[in-house]
Amino acid sequence: AQVALRGTFASVDAAVEAVVNLIRARVVPSALELIDGDSLDAVASSEGTRALAPEGTAALLLLEVDGLAEAVEEEGRRVAVACREAGASEVLVAADREIREELWRVRRALSLSLRVLAPLKVNHDVVVPKGRVPELFALIQRLRASSPGVRIPCFGHVGDGNIHVNMMLDPADPAAVAAAAAAERTLFEGVVALEGSISGEHGIGFSKRPFVSLELSPIEIALQQRIKAAFDPLNILNPGKILPS
Repeated sequence: AQVALRGTFASVDAAVEAVVNLIRARVVPSALELIDGDSLDAVASSEGTRALAPEGTAALLLLEVDGLAEAVEEEGRRVAVACREAGASEVLVAADREIREELWRVRRALSLSLRVLAPLKVNHDVVVPKGRVPELFALIQRLRASSPGVRIPCFGHVGDGNIHVNMMLDPADPAAVAAAAAAERTLFEGVVALEGSISGEHGIGFSKRPFVSLELSPIEIALQQRIKAAFDPLNILNPGKILPS
């Protein structure tokens, strides 16, 4: 059995408080997503309706619990209570498959919907400890205020602290490009200061290689370089990626 729930909140902090309440209630959802107000506005604009993203919502939680019917019913009740205790303005519960699919449509629409904000998306998959997610969003709010020409909608897997920070800008605007580059470095420095990582899912590759030293010490980088050299003495496996040459 499966039950999906949607909780809407007046602030990101309230949504994170609901997640903390879930942990205290010993509920482990099979899915737990947080979507911020900027992202919801983009979905509403793209879809031409507020049905998926209620007006005035600063943060939305999408949750799903699954398992035996009896357990799912009880866990769904605990999820609803956890959201209401955190001040949710609305909690929708959907056991019917079609209604569940409709609730999840907002998450599926996100990436494409962000295109209405700006032509270029620079996506970062940072991760911090769950308890520090509010501090991460406070950092993002400061970046919004100090980055003219850059929109920064965010969403992600709040259950493990993995938040997608999307910097939306016009690549033809030099000032916006410069502001995004500065915001990118400030974001990574802030995430490391919050005991997080500059990549929670997508890895380092080329784009984040210049920032590895923010998170790893020279000793750690040298150790990984030696490990790579032991398995790849000819440097033919992903040459130039991840680690400084």
